[in-house]
Amino acid sequence: MANLEVKTRMSPLQLAIVIAILMMGISGHVMEPIMEAGGHGTWLAVLAGAALFYGAAWLMIKLGELFPDESFAEYLPRVLGRWPGGAVVWLFVFATFLWSGFALQGVSREITFFMFDRTPFEVVEAGMLLVCVYCCLQDWGTILRVIQFVFITALPPWLFLLAVSLLRFRFINLLPLWPEDAAGVAAGALHCWNLFQGYECVLLLLPLVYRGNVRPAKAVAGAFALATGVFLLRVVLDIGVLTLEGAKNSSFPMLTIVRTVEIPGTFLERLDTYFLAFWMQGIFASLTLALYMMAQSLALLYRFADHRPFVLALAPALFILGDAAHHVRVFEWLRTATEWSGLAFSLGVMPLVYALVLWRRRSRDAGQGKGT
Repeated sequence: MANLEVKTRMSPLQLAIVIAILMMGISGHVMEPIMEAGGHGTWLAVLAGAALFYGAAWLMIKLGELFPDESFAEYLPRVLGRWPGGAVVWLFVFATFLWSGFALQGVSREITFFMFDRTPFEVVEAGMLLVCVYCCLQDWGTILRVIQFVFITALPPWLFLLAVSLLRFRFINLLPLWPEDAAGVAAGALHCWNLFQGYECVLLLLPLVYRGNVRPAKAVAGAFALATGVFLLRVVLDIGVLTLEGAKNSSFPMLTIVRTVEIPGTFLERLDTYFLAFWMQGIFASLTLALYMMAQSLALLYRFADHRPFVLALAPALFILGDAAHHVRVFEWLRTATEWSGLAFSLGVMPLVYALVLWRRRSRDAGQGKGT
C-alpha cells in the first residue's frame, strides 16, 4: 500500500502545479511594460517569452540532474566556492524577494480599490502577509497540500470568470495582428520574466521529485503551456475589450474588464468581486511558495535544520518593501529591479554555472581517460 504520509517527496505533476501557481499568482501590473514594448505584437512577445524562459527552466533541470538529491543551495558553494556560491543563492533570494514585494503591493492596491475602499492598504497587505507566513511556517508536505487545494478549487472558477469576459471582446481591436516592430516584440519577450517567474523553484525542489512516468522537464513544459494559454487570454481580453491604448492607460485592466460584464437574468452581479475573491487565493498560494523558497534556500545554504527562523526574519522586511512601494516611482523602480535581477539570474548566472560544471566534468573525464 502506498505511504500516504510521505511529506518529503513530490510527483512531477505536483511540481507542475507549484510552478503554475507561482506563475499565475501575479499582479495585474506586470502586463504594462510588455504591452508598451510589444504593442499589437504582445501575443508574439508572450509566446517568445514562454519559449525563452522554458529554455532557462530546462537548463536548470539539466543542472539539477547532475547533482541528484541536492538542491542548488547545497552544491553551488562546492562548485563555485563558498562565497561565490553563496552570492548566487542570495541573488535568487533577492530576485524572489523583490518580486514578492512587488506582487504584495500590486495586489493590495487592487483589493483595496475594488473591495475595501475605506480600509488602509497597509491593513490588507499585513493581513495577506500574516496568512502567508502562517502557512509557510508549516512543513513542506502541508504547504504542498494547501497549494494543491487552491489549484483545484480556486483556479478553475477564476479562469471561468476570466473567460466570461470574452462576451465584451471585439476582434477589430486586435488588428493588426502582425507587429511592425520586431525589436519591440523581442523587448517584450524579456519583460515577460515577470509573467513566467517561479520556474526557478526547480533548483530547490528537483531533489524532492521522484521519477515517475512523466519526466520533470515534460511536467514543467505542461505548467508553461497552461500559463502561456492564460496569459494569451489576458492579452486578447486586454486589447480586444479596452483597445491597446486603453489597456496601457488602465490602472487595473483585468478587473476593469471583468467588471463590465453583465449577464442578464442571473443573480450574479459585480463579477469582479467573485473574480478577485478567487484571485486572492492564488496570490496567497504564490506568495507562500515564494516565502518558502527564500527561507528554505537560506536554511540549506547556512545548514539550518529548519526554515522557520528565516520565514520570521523575511516577513517584516517584505512588509516594509511592499509598504514603501506604495509610492508610484518606487513601485515602477521595484518592477524594473525585479525584472533585471531575475534576468541576470536565469539568463546570465545559471547558464554560466551549467557551462562551468560541464567543462569541469569533461576535463575530469578526459584526464581519467589519458590516465588509463
